[in-house]
Amino acid sequence: MAPATQIPQVAPIPVDNVVTLVRVVNSMRELECDSFLGEPDAEIAGRWLRIVEDIMEQIQVTEDFRVNCVTHLLSNRARSWWDTVRSRRPAGFWTWTEFRV
Repeated sequence: MAPATQIPQVAPIPVDNVVTLVRVVNSMRELECDSFLGEPDAEIAGRWLRIVEDIMEQIQVTEDFRVNCVTHLLSNRARSWWDTVRSRRPAGFWTWTEFRV
């Protein structure tokens, strides 16, 4: 019998950080950080990423918390892309630098 395939997970967020995550994502949305739908236009994607990075700098989101925040802003094709990438990554933390690549 073949061994069961394990799907790696992004490191879980401690419960006390979930409240922080919700607050940060809501703050980002209030500062006009819209969801990214996965448009194939590099100019649109680049502009969205610059806005997201600027807002995270302004509200001082820590490096280790950025991926968790930004993935909550992905929808449609962008969310499908993230789910695929995440399933192929060994278990562990994602850094912001790795996410941007």
